[in-house]
Amino acid sequence: MKGKKLFSVKMRACKNGEHISGAERIAQEAQIPEITKELSQRALNHSKGKPDLINIKIELLEKEPIPLKLLPIYEIEDQENFSLKELLTKLFKKANIDESVGFSVYKALLSGASPSGRVMRGAMVVDTLTGIRLEPDKFRGIRASYMDITEEALKKLKKIAGNRFTPNMKDAVILSTKVLHHKNVIAELCVSDDPDYTTGYLSIKGVGYIRIKNIKPYGLPKGGRAFFIKGTVRLKEFIEYIESTPVLIVDTAEYYCLPLSEILEV
Repeated sequence: MKGKKLFSVKMRACKNGEHISGAERIAQEAQIPEITKELSQRALNHSKGKPDLINIKIELLEKEPIPLKLLPIYEIEDQENFSLKELLTKLFKKANIDESVGFSVYKALLSGASPSGRVMRGAMVVDTLTGIRLEPDKFRGIRASYMDITEEALKKLKKIAGNRFTPNMKDAVILSTKVLHHKNVIAELCVSDDPDYTTGYLSIKGVGYIRIKNIKPYGLPKGGRAFFIKGTVRLKEFIEYIESTPVLIVDTAEYYCLPLSEILEV
């Protein structure tokens, strides 16, 4: 896509003012009609119900996207041998996140991280050492945007993931790749707010995207994301990168099914 005019195409669907679903693509002009149709259908067929508002925004990108390679994806093949608390404790330790900070963030995502107890549209930004939240708007959070994957890289991702591939996983690992590319982000924790989707993940810098099955109870309509920050971060520049700098995945890594002990040794 380099050298060609590129557009950001974003979809957001709501019901009674509550966010239901969202998705986005980076596309050439000729692809816009088909992508608009695809995103509209996605909005109309969500487990959280039919929206009463679908907003689709199309804009010309002013910056060339940063080309990135997708994070390696890990599936824990012996997860049933651990309680969720044991599993998260080991993964937080691998990420150099204090256990008390990690579990405090995890519990906030399950209960609704906004001060109102609702799900935030964006992510929490957490100082890893203190546990203090850094996002300026605690109701909204920081929302990662302007990202996609090339057709070639998507084909490769589908091949290595096989029947484990889902659009949700694709979107999540693209987002996490962008987030962990920032020098101050050491990890990202995600719990889906979809009541029917209970697989979450913890992405760790230097390791990859680690899928966690049954990270929340089935039927729970709460969830969200948290970006764990280490070091002095220039918040304005960080938000500019996360929310406005375009990123395009141009290659993929591998998909590994390994025992937890081997993942922790990576």
